[in-house]
Amino acid sequence: MKNIKNYILFFSLLALLSCEEDSYKGYTAPDDLSDVSWLIGLDPNRPNIDAKFKVNIDTYISFFDLSQGATSHEWILEDGDHFLKDGFTSSDTLSKFINEDVGLSSSESKAHVLFGKSGLTKIRLRNKFTEEVSPNVSEDRAAYVIANSSTEGDEHIMDVEFLFDVYANILPAFSVLKDGAEVLNVTETDIPDIKDESTWPVIEVEAATGLTFVDKSTTGRPNRVTWLIPDGVPSQAGTLAELSQDVKFYKLGTYNAGTIRSLRQVQTVDGVEDNAPVASAEKIIPLKVKVIQSSQPFVFDKALTENENEVIEFRVTGELKAFSGEEANFTVNVKNAAKGLDEDFTVQTARVKEGNATFIELILSAPIYNSDVITVSYNGTTILSADERVLAPFANQKVQMHFDNNVLPSNSWGSFEPEGGGVNNAFATGKFFIPGGNGNGQFGAGEEIWARSTDQAYAGGASMRYKLPNVAIPTVNLFGFGLADGPNGMPAGTYQVSYWVYVEPGTTLTTFRMEFGNPVLDYLHFDISSIEKGKWVRVFADAPAVIPADLTSSDAKRRTTLRVLAEDNVGITTAEQLMYLDELTLIKLEDRP
Repeated sequence: MKNIKNYILFFSLLALLSCEEDSYKGYTAPDDLSDVSWLIGLDPNRPNIDAKFKVNIDTYISFFDLSQGATSHEWILEDGDHFLKDGFTSSDTLSKFINEDVGLSSSESKAHVLFGKSGLTKIRLRNKFTEEVSPNVSEDRAAYVIANSSTEGDEHIMDVEFLFDVYANILPAFSVLKDGAEVLNVTETDIPDIKDESTWPVIEVEAATGLTFVDKSTTGRPNRVTWLIPDGVPSQAGTLAELSQDVKFYKLGTYNAGTIRSLRQVQTVDGVEDNAPVASAEKIIPLKVKVIQSSQPFVFDKALTENENEVIEFRVTGELKAFSGEEANFTVNVKNAAKGLDEDFTVQTARVKEGNATFIELILSAPIYNSDVITVSYNGTTILSADERVLAPFANQKVQMHFDNNVLPSNSWGSFEPEGGGVNNAFATGKFFIPGGNGNGQFGAGEEIWARSTDQAYAGGASMRYKLPNVAIPTVNLFGFGLADGPNGMPAGTYQVSYWVYVEPGTTLTTFRMEFGNPVLDYLHFDISSIEKGKWVRVFADAPAVIPADLTSSDAKRRTTLRVLAEDNVGITTAEQLMYLDELTLIKLEDRP
């Protein structure tokens, strides 16, 4: 085999660093290496990024050729890029330092390159050697670092191309719509100026209605937009991938619309950052919005919820004027069947919500619990909107109570994410078990009645499938043993229980059940008779689950049993049955004393 004398081609790519030569004066090349190599050092503050070299236009990178043994070398640029002279700082106007004397080629060992054009561009380093050299490029760089060796007479040439993706400056572009009709269009080249606001168009909107702002920015490859509309709701709205934003206006008056901020941010795709260089640009929206009184009634607009601090709030169809003394005009009824409670609670405070004047807040004189059923009514005539409309009365609107998060660990047993085991584990690890005599695999491989599946999932990548051919419903129990897997086990208490369920069209099942404990502490039934098929629907058990004593991971009572029984599905038509269950959720209920 031919003996190749060895050199090292050491190339360092240093993004936006100092131009001082002592950046590399301490480097000493080894005497003997196996081939030609180079090192590319990217920004150390951006770890775990892909290999592609991506930079913003009008920025520079300093290149240092530390080759050993080369008889000559040359940096070569493409049209639109420039070499910079020494002596600049990162705060200087870089175009003033363009080295017009060298054009697109430089034989200096050091090259400061200003990227002056967008799109794909390449920087070439062409070195000559008296001895043969060979390239060595890692696989993850091969698409962006191309090395070719050749000969010219007695000299050996190493020609290396470093490929860059240069991102153009972001140029915001957008339009504004009213009721679907365009009222303003601003292109990338338009530069609105606040000095010209007296000439801007004025768009009239009724209070509680609004405009649609549509992002049309493409130059610079932005991937996010933020609309800054100080007098709108929301006043600041950011979207990722969405192109439009609806903004409502409530206060009477005439206002400047606001500003668009178009951004390019690093995104993660399949767990890998795309390494796009960040950038942003803003542009004034040259439009005035005149808000006039609404012709629509001022009414309750749902969103009736209990906050974690027991404050009840609800939305109305307009921005409210501050009010006081309205407490007696609200009736808040609290029921708790388990405690025999059915009572109207006194409203201690009624007020406009701070920071969002489209909501009214109610504070009660006594504690409330998420096991209560609460309704709110209003019969006053003096609460006004910002545009002088009177809030209409409403009756018996149900409050959505505040619940804590799922007590079961995420992405685990109750989510069917772990896989493993065989047919008698439903292929979902040893946390599940089906007695062999139940015949889970009686219809053949791939046709198991209970089986972990990746065909459908509400969250994550898997769910539990129940599949049955056109036969009578057999009894096949799916035992689960993860109920107390959390770090603190399963505390005693009363729990709201739910599954996300996907029922395949054509399936005629009406009910499935879950049994808690060994022996059974609770029988819970899940009614799926009227849910929409072909989509994921959250289904709640017909009653809370009661766990009378704390459970640990070694307690036999931690067991659950999923069952589809003929006695629960009386009178169903014979058909193939197929449904998927995902995300078992247990939320602890607050017991009223």
